[in-house]
Amino acid sequence: ASRNCGRKPDNTHLEADDIKAVEGQFGSGVLPNSTVTVSRNYNNGRKWSFSVDEAAAIRRFANHADLAESLTKGVANLEALRAKLEETKERTEPANELLTRLEDFDLHGEIRRLLIPRLPRFLYFGEYSRLPGRFSIPFLQGTPEEQFDTGERTALALLRLAGVDSEEFAETEYEARRAALEAAANEITDEVFEFWSQNDSLRVDFDADFTAPPEPANPTNKTAPFLDIRIWNDRHRVSLNFSERSTGFVWFFSFLAYFSEFRSSQESLILLLDEPGMGLHAAAQGDLLRFIDERLAPEHQVIYTTHSPFMVNPTHLHRSRTVEDKDGEGTKISKEVLSVSRDTLFPLQASLGYHLAQTLFVGEDNLIVEGPSDYLYLEIVSNYLRDKGRTALDSRWVIVPAGGVDKIPTFIALLGTQLNITVLLDGAPGGNQRINSMVARGILERNKVLLLTQITSGTEADIEDLFDAGFYLEILKGAGVANLRVKDLPQGPRMLKRIENHLGNRFDPIAGRLLTFNVSKAGYWGN
Repeated sequence: ASRNCGRKPDNTHLEADDIKAVEGQFGSGVLPNSTVTVSRNYNNGRKWSFSVDEAAAIRRFANHADLAESLTKGVANLEALRAKLEETKERTEPANELLTRLEDFDLHGEIRRLLIPRLPRFLYFGEYSRLPGRFSIPFLQGTPEEQFDTGERTALALLRLAGVDSEEFAETEYEARRAALEAAANEITDEVFEFWSQNDSLRVDFDADFTAPPEPANPTNKTAPFLDIRIWNDRHRVSLNFSERSTGFVWFFSFLAYFSEFRSSQESLILLLDEPGMGLHAAAQGDLLRFIDERLAPEHQVIYTTHSPFMVNPTHLHRSRTVEDKDGEGTKISKEVLSVSRDTLFPLQASLGYHLAQTLFVGEDNLIVEGPSDYLYLEIVSNYLRDKGRTALDSRWVIVPAGGVDKIPTFIALLGTQLNITVLLDGAPGGNQRINSMVARGILERNKVLLLTQITSGTEADIEDLFDAGFYLEILKGAGVANLRVKDLPQGPRMLKRIENHLGNRFDPIAGRLLTFNVSKAGYWGN
Protein backbone atom coordinates (compact mmCIF):
# COMPACT_ATOMS: atom_id res chain seq x y z
CA ALA A 1 0.00 0.00 0.00
CA SER A 2 1.16 3.53 -0.59
CA ARG A 3 1.31 6.22 2.08
CA ASN A 4 -0.13 9.45 0.69
CA CYS A 5 -0.48 12.99 2.01
CA GLY A 6 -3.62 14.27 0.35
CA ARG A 7 -2.40 13.62 -3.20
CA LYS A 8 -3.32 10.93 -5.68
CA PRO A 9 -1.92 7.66 -4.28
CA ASP A 10 -0.16 4.95 -6.21
CA ASN A 11 -1.68 1.52 -6.72
CA THR A 12 -0.32 -1.72 -5.38
CA HIS A 13 -1.37 -5.34 -5.78
CA LEU A 14 -2.64 -8.02 -3.45
CA GLU A 15 -0.61 -11.17 -3.12
CA ALA A 16 -2.03 -14.57 -4.08
CA ASP A 17 -2.63 -15.52 -0.43
CA ASP A 18 -4.64 -12.32 0.13
CA ILE A 19 -6.85 -12.98 -2.89
CA LYS A 20 -7.33 -16.60 -1.82
CA ALA A 21 -8.48 -15.50 1.65
CA VAL A 22 -11.00 -13.04 0.20
CA GLU A 23 -12.37 -15.48 -2.35
CA GLY A 24 -12.64 -18.16 0.33
CA GLN A 25 -15.28 -16.08 2.11
CA PHE A 26 -16.93 -14.11 -0.68
CA GLY A 27 -16.56 -16.24 -3.79
CA SER A 28 -14.18 -16.85 -6.65
CA GLY A 29 -13.76 -13.77 -8.82
CA VAL A 30 -15.19 -11.36 -6.24
CA LEU A 31 -12.07 -9.25 -6.87
CA PRO A 32 -11.92 -8.55 -10.63
CA ASN A 33 -8.25 -7.67 -10.30
CA SER A 34 -5.55 -7.54 -7.64
CA THR A 35 -5.23 -3.75 -7.63
CA VAL A 36 -5.90 -2.04 -4.32
CA THR A 37 -5.10 1.45 -3.08
CA VAL A 38 -4.62 2.28 0.58
CA SER A 39 -3.78 5.87 1.47
CA ARG A 40 -3.69 8.17 4.46
CA ASN A 41 -4.72 11.82 4.50
CA TYR A 42 -3.32 14.68 6.57
CA ASN A 43 -5.53 13.63 9.50
CA ASN A 44 -4.00 10.14 9.40
CA GLY A 45 -7.30 8.69 8.23
CA ARG A 46 -7.01 5.56 6.11
CA LYS A 47 -8.82 5.25 2.80
CA TRP A 48 -9.29 2.05 0.77
CA SER A 49 -10.14 1.74 -2.88
CA PHE A 50 -10.63 -1.50 -4.85
CA SER A 51 -13.11 -3.06 -7.26
CA VAL A 52 -15.54 -5.88 -6.42
CA ASP A 53 -17.78 -8.11 -8.49
CA GLU A 54 -21.00 -8.54 -6.49
CA ALA A 55 -22.19 -11.23 -8.92
CA ALA A 56 -19.40 -13.50 -7.65
CA ALA A 57 -20.52 -12.92 -4.06
CA ILE A 58 -24.14 -13.64 -5.04
CA ARG A 59 -23.10 -16.99 -6.55
CA ARG A 60 -21.16 -17.83 -3.39
CA PHE A 61 -24.02 -16.95 -1.02
CA ALA A 62 -26.63 -18.66 -3.22
CA ASN A 63 -24.69 -21.92 -3.31
CA HIS A 64 -24.07 -21.81 0.44
CA ALA A 65 -27.76 -21.18 1.19
CA ASP A 66 -28.91 -23.61 -1.54
CA LEU A 67 -31.13 -20.94 -3.10
CA ALA A 68 -33.30 -21.74 -6.07
CA GLU A 69 -32.04 -20.42 -9.39
CA SER A 70 -35.18 -18.32 -9.70
CA LEU A 71 -34.10 -16.25 -6.70
CA THR A 72 -30.77 -15.23 -8.25
CA LYS A 73 -31.74 -14.96 -11.90
CA GLY A 74 -31.40 -11.37 -13.08
CA VAL A 75 -30.10 -10.19 -9.69
CA ALA A 76 -27.32 -7.64 -10.30
CA ASN A 77 -26.20 -6.83 -6.77
CA LEU A 78 -26.52 -7.88 -3.14
CA GLU A 79 -29.15 -5.25 -2.37
CA ALA A 80 -31.35 -6.70 -5.11
CA LEU A 81 -30.80 -10.20 -3.71
CA ARG A 82 -31.86 -9.04 -0.23
CA ALA A 83 -35.01 -7.44 -1.65
CA LYS A 84 -35.92 -10.61 -3.55
CA LEU A 85 -35.43 -12.75 -0.46
CA GLU A 86 -37.74 -10.45 1.52
CA GLU A 87 -40.41 -10.87 -1.13
CA THR A 88 -40.20 -14.65 -0.88
CA LYS A 89 -42.77 -15.91 1.64
CA GLU A 90 -41.54 -19.47 1.96
CA ARG A 91 -37.86 -19.39 2.86
CA THR A 92 -35.61 -22.17 4.07
CA GLU A 93 -33.58 -21.75 7.26
CA PRO A 94 -30.32 -21.13 5.29
CA ALA A 95 -32.19 -18.51 3.24
CA ASN A 96 -33.37 -16.79 6.44
CA GLU A 97 -29.80 -16.79 7.75
CA LEU A 98 -28.61 -15.24 4.50
CA LEU A 99 -31.32 -12.57 4.65
CA THR A 100 -30.28 -11.68 8.19
CA ARG A 101 -26.66 -11.47 7.10
CA LEU A 102 -27.47 -9.22 4.15
CA GLU A 103 -29.15 -6.60 6.34
CA ASP A 104 -26.74 -3.66 6.43
CA PHE A 105 -24.18 -5.88 4.67
CA ASP A 106 -21.30 -3.95 3.09
CA LEU A 107 -19.20 -6.11 0.79
CA HIS A 108 -16.44 -3.51 0.52
CA GLY A 109 -16.37 -3.12 4.29
CA GLU A 110 -16.25 -6.87 4.92
CA ILE A 111 -13.38 -7.35 2.49
CA ARG A 112 -11.61 -4.36 4.01
CA ARG A 113 -11.92 -5.83 7.52
CA LEU A 114 -10.44 -9.08 6.27
CA LEU A 115 -7.51 -7.33 4.60
CA ILE A 116 -6.63 -4.90 7.41
CA PRO A 117 -4.71 -7.51 9.46
CA ARG A 118 -2.86 -8.44 6.29
CA LEU A 119 -1.53 -4.94 5.73
CA PRO A 120 2.24 -4.84 6.21
CA ARG A 121 3.55 -2.96 9.21
CA PHE A 122 5.85 -0.04 8.47
CA LEU A 123 9.02 0.35 10.53
CA TYR A 124 10.82 3.68 10.27
CA PHE A 125 14.46 4.26 11.12
CA GLY A 126 15.88 7.78 11.02
CA GLU A 127 18.53 10.01 12.52
CA TYR A 128 16.96 9.89 15.99
CA SER A 129 17.00 6.11 16.42
CA ARG A 130 20.60 6.07 17.61
CA LEU A 131 21.64 3.67 20.30
CA PRO A 132 22.73 5.42 23.54
CA GLY A 133 26.17 4.54 24.85
CA ARG A 134 24.74 4.11 28.35
CA PHE A 135 21.31 3.17 29.67
CA SER A 136 19.59 2.04 32.86
CA ILE A 137 18.98 -1.71 33.10
CA PRO A 138 16.11 -1.37 35.65
CA PHE A 139 14.45 1.16 33.35
CA LEU A 140 14.51 -1.28 30.39
CA GLN A 141 13.24 -4.05 32.64
CA GLY A 142 10.40 -2.15 34.26
CA THR A 143 9.07 0.16 31.56
CA PRO A 144 6.45 -0.85 28.97
CA GLU A 145 8.02 -0.94 25.53
CA GLU A 146 5.55 1.56 24.09
CA GLN A 147 6.91 4.21 26.48
CA PHE A 148 10.47 3.98 25.14
CA ASP A 149 11.91 6.66 22.91
CA THR A 150 13.58 5.55 19.66
CA GLY A 151 17.03 5.28 21.23
CA GLU A 152 15.78 3.16 24.13
CA ARG A 153 13.89 0.95 21.71
CA THR A 154 17.16 0.42 19.83
CA ALA A 155 18.87 -0.46 23.13
CA LEU A 156 16.22 -3.11 23.77
CA ALA A 157 16.77 -4.48 20.26
CA LEU A 158 20.49 -4.72 21.02
CA LEU A 159 19.84 -6.86 24.09
CA ARG A 160 17.53 -9.12 22.10
CA LEU A 161 20.16 -9.42 19.38
CA ALA A 162 22.66 -10.54 22.03
CA GLY A 163 20.26 -13.30 23.02
CA VAL A 164 20.44 -12.60 26.75
CA ASP A 165 18.00 -11.53 29.43
CA SER A 166 18.84 -8.04 30.67
CA GLU A 167 18.42 -9.35 34.23
CA GLU A 168 21.66 -11.29 33.77
CA PHE A 169 23.52 -7.99 33.49
CA ALA A 170 22.35 -6.99 36.97
CA GLU A 171 23.54 -10.15 38.73
CA THR A 172 25.13 -9.34 42.08
CA GLU A 173 27.55 -12.27 41.75
CA TYR A 174 30.50 -10.92 39.76
CA GLU A 175 31.50 -14.00 37.76
CA ALA A 176 27.95 -14.70 36.60
CA ARG A 177 27.47 -11.08 35.61
CA ARG A 178 30.82 -10.90 33.82
CA ALA A 179 30.13 -14.09 31.89
CA ALA A 180 26.79 -12.72 30.70
CA LEU A 181 28.35 -9.41 29.64
CA GLU A 182 31.19 -11.09 27.73
CA ALA A 183 28.88 -13.55 26.00
CA ALA A 184 26.62 -10.73 24.87
CA ALA A 185 29.58 -8.60 23.73
CA ASN A 186 30.99 -11.48 21.68
CA GLU A 187 27.63 -12.08 20.02
CA ILE A 188 27.27 -8.42 19.07
CA THR A 189 30.89 -8.21 17.88
CA ASP A 190 30.41 -11.15 15.52
CA GLU A 191 27.17 -9.74 14.17
CA VAL A 192 28.20 -6.11 13.64
CA PHE A 193 31.74 -6.59 12.40
CA GLU A 194 30.71 -9.19 9.87
CA PHE A 195 29.42 -6.21 7.93
CA TRP A 196 31.67 -3.37 9.14
CA SER A 197 34.79 -3.88 7.01
CA GLN A 198 36.38 -0.49 7.73
CA ASN A 199 38.32 -1.54 10.82
CA ASP A 200 38.86 -5.16 11.87
CA SER A 201 40.62 -4.13 15.10
CA LEU A 202 37.40 -3.21 16.91
CA ARG A 203 35.25 -5.27 19.24
CA VAL A 204 32.33 -4.60 21.57
CA ASP A 205 32.68 -4.56 25.35
CA PHE A 206 29.84 -4.31 27.89
CA ASP A 207 30.28 -3.04 31.43
CA ALA A 208 27.72 -2.80 34.26
CA ASP A 209 28.04 0.26 36.52
CA PHE A 210 26.40 -0.20 39.94
CA THR A 211 27.66 3.00 41.55
CA ALA A 212 26.44 5.69 39.18
CA PRO A 213 23.78 8.10 40.51
CA PRO A 214 20.34 8.26 38.87
CA GLU A 215 20.07 10.15 35.63
CA PRO A 216 18.71 13.65 36.40
CA ALA A 217 16.22 13.47 33.54
CA ASN A 218 14.22 10.76 35.28
CA PRO A 219 15.53 9.96 38.78
CA THR A 220 12.62 7.64 39.56
CA ASN A 221 13.08 5.03 36.85
CA LYS A 222 16.58 5.48 35.41
CA THR A 223 18.61 4.08 38.27
CA ALA A 224 21.70 1.91 38.59
CA PRO A 225 22.94 -0.47 37.45
CA PHE A 226 23.69 1.13 34.08
CA LEU A 227 24.93 -0.77 31.06
CA ASP A 228 27.85 0.94 29.32
CA ILE A 229 28.61 0.02 25.71
CA ARG A 230 32.29 0.43 24.91
CA ILE A 231 34.25 -0.18 21.72
CA TRP A 232 37.70 -1.69 22.26
CA ASN A 233 40.46 -1.08 19.70
CA ASP A 234 43.00 -3.93 19.60
CA ARG A 235 45.48 -1.81 17.67
CA HIS A 236 45.59 1.06 20.16
CA ARG A 237 44.62 -1.09 23.18
CA VAL A 238 42.12 1.43 24.47
CA SER A 239 38.32 1.61 24.63
CA LEU A 240 35.87 4.46 24.14
CA ASN A 241 32.25 4.75 25.10
CA PHE A 242 30.08 3.90 22.11
CA SER A 243 28.62 7.43 21.98
CA GLU A 244 32.12 8.89 21.47
CA ARG A 245 32.73 6.99 18.25
CA SER A 246 32.23 8.61 14.85
CA THR A 247 28.74 9.62 13.77
CA GLY A 248 28.80 7.12 10.91
CA PHE A 249 29.87 4.21 13.11
CA VAL A 250 27.24 5.02 15.75
CA TRP A 251 24.54 5.14 13.08
CA PHE A 252 25.69 1.90 11.42
CA PHE A 253 25.89 0.04 14.74
CA SER A 254 22.46 1.34 15.80
CA PHE A 255 20.94 0.38 12.46
CA LEU A 256 22.18 -3.20 12.65
CA ALA A 257 21.03 -3.54 16.26
CA TYR A 258 17.58 -2.11 15.52
CA PHE A 259 16.78 -4.20 12.47
CA SER A 260 18.53 -7.47 13.27
CA GLU A 261 15.63 -8.65 15.42
CA PHE A 262 13.26 -8.25 12.45
CA ARG A 263 15.37 -10.00 9.83
CA SER A 264 13.79 -13.43 10.45
CA SER A 265 10.38 -12.17 11.56
CA GLN A 266 7.44 -13.84 9.87
CA GLU A 267 5.42 -10.64 10.19
CA SER A 268 4.81 -8.70 7.00
CA LEU A 269 7.05 -5.65 7.34
CA ILE A 270 8.12 -2.77 5.14
CA LEU A 271 11.28 -1.09 6.39
CA LEU A 272 11.54 2.66 5.77
CA LEU A 273 14.93 4.38 5.94
CA ASP A 274 15.40 8.14 5.69
CA GLU A 275 18.75 8.99 4.03
CA PRO A 276 20.58 5.97 5.51
CA GLY A 277 24.34 6.15 5.97
CA MET A 278 24.78 9.90 5.47
CA GLY A 279 27.69 9.86 7.93
CA LEU A 280 29.38 6.92 6.19
CA HIS A 281 32.02 7.13 3.48
CA ALA A 282 31.62 5.22 0.22
CA ALA A 283 33.06 1.88 1.37
CA ALA A 284 30.97 1.88 4.55
CA GLN A 285 27.85 2.65 2.51
CA GLY A 286 28.74 -0.45 0.52
CA ASP A 287 28.78 -2.42 3.79
CA LEU A 288 25.34 -1.02 4.59
CA LEU A 289 23.97 -2.07 1.21
CA ARG A 290 25.41 -5.54 1.75
CA PHE A 291 23.60 -5.86 5.10
CA ILE A 292 20.34 -4.72 3.52
CA ASP A 293 20.68 -7.13 0.58
CA GLU A 294 21.83 -10.15 2.60
CA ARG A 295 19.91 -9.83 5.87
CA LEU A 296 16.83 -7.66 5.36
CA ALA A 297 15.70 -7.73 1.73
CA PRO A 298 15.29 -11.55 1.49
CA GLU A 299 12.50 -11.39 4.09
CA HIS A 300 11.12 -7.85 3.97
CA GLN A 301 10.70 -5.01 1.52
CA VAL A 302 13.13 -2.15 2.16
CA ILE A 303 12.42 1.38 0.93
CA TYR A 304 14.93 4.16 1.48
CA THR A 305 15.67 7.64 0.18
CA THR A 306 19.17 8.71 -0.77
CA HIS A 307 21.18 11.34 -2.61
CA SER A 308 24.36 9.25 -2.53
CA PRO A 309 25.46 7.37 -5.67
CA PHE A 310 27.11 4.81 -3.38
CA MET A 311 23.71 3.87 -1.94
CA VAL A 312 22.47 2.92 -5.42
CA ASN A 313 23.31 -0.61 -6.50
CA PRO A 314 24.39 -0.24 -10.16
CA THR A 315 23.59 -3.90 -10.87
CA HIS A 316 19.97 -3.36 -9.79
CA LEU A 317 19.07 0.04 -11.22
CA HIS A 318 15.57 -1.26 -11.98
CA ARG A 319 14.84 -0.97 -8.25
CA SER A 320 15.45 2.78 -8.25
CA ARG A 321 12.75 5.43 -8.43
CA THR A 322 13.28 9.14 -8.91
CA VAL A 323 11.48 11.69 -6.73
CA GLU A 324 10.72 15.22 -7.94
CA ASP A 325 8.71 18.08 -6.46
CA LYS A 326 7.05 19.56 -9.53
CA ASP A 327 5.34 22.95 -9.56
CA GLY A 328 1.59 22.58 -9.45
CA GLU A 329 1.78 18.79 -9.36
CA GLY A 330 3.40 17.99 -6.03
CA THR A 331 5.81 15.15 -5.34
CA LYS A 332 6.13 12.70 -8.21
CA ILE A 333 7.75 9.27 -7.93
CA SER A 334 8.72 7.65 -11.21
CA LYS A 335 10.72 4.79 -12.66
CA GLU A 336 11.01 6.64 -15.99
CA VAL A 337 14.47 8.15 -15.66
CA LEU A 338 14.42 9.82 -19.07
CA SER A 339 11.73 12.29 -18.03
CA VAL A 340 13.36 13.71 -14.91
CA SER A 341 15.74 16.61 -14.40
CA ARG A 342 19.50 16.25 -14.63
CA ASP A 343 19.97 17.02 -10.94
CA THR A 344 17.49 14.33 -9.93
CA LEU A 345 19.19 11.81 -12.17
CA PHE A 346 22.71 12.57 -10.95
CA PRO A 347 22.98 9.85 -8.22
CA LEU A 348 21.99 7.18 -10.76
CA GLN A 349 24.44 8.51 -13.34
CA ALA A 350 27.25 8.73 -10.80
CA SER A 351 26.60 5.21 -9.53
CA LEU A 352 26.59 3.77 -13.02
CA GLY A 353 29.65 5.78 -14.04
CA TYR A 354 31.64 4.64 -11.02
CA HIS A 355 30.63 1.04 -11.64
CA LEU A 356 31.68 1.27 -15.29
CA ALA A 357 35.01 2.78 -14.29
CA GLN A 358 35.55 -0.16 -11.95
CA THR A 359 34.49 -2.91 -14.33
CA LEU A 360 34.48 -1.87 -17.98
CA PHE A 361 38.05 -0.67 -18.35
CA VAL A 362 39.76 -2.71 -15.63
CA GLY A 363 39.84 -6.31 -14.51
CA GLU A 364 41.16 -8.32 -11.61
CA ASP A 365 44.70 -8.09 -13.05
CA ASN A 366 45.68 -4.71 -14.47
CA LEU A 367 48.79 -3.49 -16.24
CA ILE A 368 48.86 0.29 -15.85
CA VAL A 369 50.73 2.16 -18.58
CA GLU A 370 51.32 5.86 -19.02
CA GLY A 371 49.41 6.66 -22.19
CA PRO A 372 47.41 5.38 -25.16
CA SER A 373 50.51 4.88 -27.31
CA ASP A 374 51.87 2.40 -24.75
CA TYR A 375 48.53 0.61 -24.82
CA LEU A 376 48.47 0.36 -28.63
CA TYR A 377 52.03 -0.87 -28.97
CA LEU A 378 51.62 -3.54 -26.30
CA GLU A 379 48.27 -4.72 -27.66
CA ILE A 380 49.50 -4.95 -31.26
CA VAL A 381 52.79 -6.66 -30.40
CA SER A 382 51.09 -9.08 -28.02
CA ASN A 383 48.44 -10.01 -30.61
CA TYR A 384 51.11 -10.46 -33.27
CA LEU A 385 53.15 -12.78 -31.05
CA ARG A 386 50.04 -14.75 -30.11
CA ASP A 387 49.16 -15.21 -33.80
CA LYS A 388 52.69 -16.52 -34.41
CA GLY A 389 52.38 -19.02 -31.58
CA ARG A 390 54.95 -17.21 -29.49
CA THR A 391 54.76 -15.98 -25.89
CA ALA A 392 52.32 -13.07 -25.56
CA LEU A 393 50.81 -11.11 -22.70
CA ASP A 394 48.54 -13.40 -20.67
CA SER A 395 44.90 -12.71 -21.54
CA ARG A 396 44.00 -12.22 -17.87
CA TRP A 397 45.92 -8.93 -17.88
CA VAL A 398 44.00 -5.80 -18.85
CA ILE A 399 46.16 -2.96 -20.17
CA VAL A 400 44.91 0.33 -18.72
CA PRO A 401 46.28 3.70 -19.95
CA ALA A 402 46.35 6.23 -17.11
CA GLY A 403 46.82 9.35 -19.24
CA GLY A 404 50.31 10.31 -18.08
CA VAL A 405 52.81 9.29 -15.45
CA ASP A 406 51.59 11.96 -13.01
CA LYS A 407 48.10 10.46 -13.07
CA ILE A 408 49.17 6.91 -12.29
CA PRO A 409 49.15 7.30 -8.45
CA THR A 410 45.64 8.80 -8.57
CA PHE A 411 44.53 6.06 -10.95
CA ILE A 412 45.83 3.36 -8.61
CA ALA A 413 44.03 4.96 -5.67
CA LEU A 414 40.76 5.05 -7.63
CA LEU A 415 41.05 1.43 -8.72
CA GLY A 416 41.54 0.29 -5.15
CA THR A 417 44.13 -1.88 -3.47
CA GLN A 418 41.96 -4.99 -3.75
CA LEU A 419 42.95 -5.38 -7.42
CA ASN A 420 46.18 -6.87 -8.71
CA ILE A 421 48.05 -3.92 -10.22
CA THR A 422 51.38 -3.77 -12.03
CA VAL A 423 52.81 -0.52 -13.40
CA LEU A 424 54.95 -0.22 -16.54
CA LEU A 425 56.93 3.04 -16.60
CA ASP A 426 59.22 4.78 -19.03
CA GLY A 427 62.75 5.00 -17.73
CA ALA A 428 63.70 8.62 -17.04
CA PRO A 429 66.38 10.29 -14.91
CA GLY A 430 65.28 10.61 -11.28
CA GLY A 431 62.40 8.15 -11.65
CA ASN A 432 58.97 9.08 -10.36
CA GLN A 433 58.82 10.25 -6.76
CA ARG A 434 55.07 9.67 -6.34
CA ILE A 435 55.37 6.07 -7.51
CA ASN A 436 58.35 5.56 -5.20
CA SER A 437 56.32 7.04 -2.35
CA MET A 438 53.49 4.57 -2.97
CA VAL A 439 56.00 1.73 -2.83
CA ALA A 440 57.51 3.09 0.39
CA ARG A 441 54.05 3.31 2.01
CA GLY A 442 53.17 -0.24 1.02
CA ILE A 443 50.40 0.80 -1.38
CA LEU A 444 52.25 -0.73 -4.31
CA GLU A 445 54.69 -3.63 -4.15
CA ARG A 446 58.22 -2.98 -5.40
CA ASN A 447 58.12 -5.98 -7.73
CA LYS A 448 54.90 -4.61 -9.29
CA VAL A 449 56.76 -1.62 -10.75
CA LEU A 450 58.43 -2.43 -14.08
CA LEU A 451 60.78 0.01 -15.82
CA LEU A 452 61.40 -0.18 -19.54
CA THR A 453 65.11 0.26 -18.80
CA GLN A 454 65.02 -3.21 -17.23
CA ILE A 455 64.29 -4.51 -20.73
CA THR A 456 66.45 -2.21 -22.85
CA SER A 457 69.37 -2.22 -20.36
CA GLY A 458 69.78 1.50 -20.97
CA THR A 459 69.61 4.46 -18.60
CA GLU A 460 66.48 5.91 -20.25
CA ALA A 461 63.75 4.32 -22.37
CA ASP A 462 60.33 4.89 -23.93
CA ILE A 463 58.00 2.20 -25.24
CA GLU A 464 59.42 2.83 -28.74
CA ASP A 465 62.88 1.79 -27.54
CA LEU A 466 61.70 -1.81 -27.34
CA PHE A 467 62.15 -1.89 -31.13
CA ASP A 468 65.39 -1.90 -33.09
CA ALA A 469 66.13 1.65 -34.27
CA GLY A 470 66.13 0.74 -37.96
CA PHE A 471 62.93 -1.26 -37.61
CA TYR A 472 61.15 1.62 -35.88
CA LEU A 473 62.17 4.06 -38.62
CA GLU A 474 60.81 1.61 -41.21
CA ILE A 475 57.47 1.71 -39.37
CA LEU A 476 57.48 5.51 -39.54
CA LYS A 477 58.25 5.39 -43.24
CA GLY A 478 55.53 2.82 -43.93
CA ALA A 479 53.04 4.94 -41.99
CA GLY A 480 53.91 7.98 -44.07
CA VAL A 481 55.15 9.90 -41.05
CA ALA A 482 58.80 10.48 -41.91
CA ASN A 483 61.58 9.03 -44.06
CA LEU A 484 64.63 8.95 -41.78
CA ARG A 485 67.88 7.02 -41.52
CA VAL A 486 69.53 5.94 -38.29
CA LYS A 487 72.84 7.55 -39.23
CA ASP A 488 71.12 10.91 -39.65
CA LEU A 489 69.87 10.96 -36.06
CA PRO A 490 71.90 12.46 -33.20
CA GLN A 491 73.15 10.08 -30.53
CA GLY A 492 71.11 9.50 -27.37
CA PRO A 493 69.44 6.81 -25.26
CA ARG A 494 65.83 7.49 -26.36
CA MET A 495 64.63 7.11 -29.95
CA LEU A 496 61.85 9.71 -29.69
CA LYS A 497 64.25 12.32 -28.32
CA ARG A 498 66.68 11.61 -31.15
CA ILE A 499 63.90 12.08 -33.73
CA GLU A 500 62.69 15.28 -32.03
CA ASN A 501 66.19 16.72 -32.02
CA HIS A 502 66.61 15.89 -35.70
CA LEU A 503 63.25 17.35 -36.73
CA GLY A 504 63.71 20.43 -34.58
CA ASN A 505 60.39 20.13 -32.74
CA ARG A 506 58.55 17.78 -30.43
CA PHE A 507 57.45 14.49 -31.86
CA ASP A 508 53.90 14.81 -30.46
CA PRO A 509 52.21 15.70 -33.80
CA ILE A 510 53.96 12.80 -35.48
CA ALA A 511 53.04 10.46 -32.64
CA GLY A 512 49.45 11.63 -32.91
CA ARG A 513 49.34 10.71 -36.58
CA LEU A 514 50.98 7.40 -35.82
CA LEU A 515 48.33 6.50 -33.25
CA THR A 516 45.63 6.75 -35.91
CA PHE A 517 47.45 4.26 -38.08
CA ASN A 518 46.90 0.52 -37.69
CA VAL A 519 50.50 -0.56 -37.33
CA SER A 520 49.53 -4.22 -37.50
CA LYS A 521 48.72 -3.72 -41.20
CA ALA A 522 51.91 -1.88 -42.10
CA GLY A 523 53.62 -5.11 -43.12
CA TYR A 524 56.90 -4.41 -41.33
CA TRP A 525 56.76 -7.03 -38.57
CA GLY A 526 59.59 -9.51 -38.73
CA ASN A 527 59.54 -13.14 -37.83
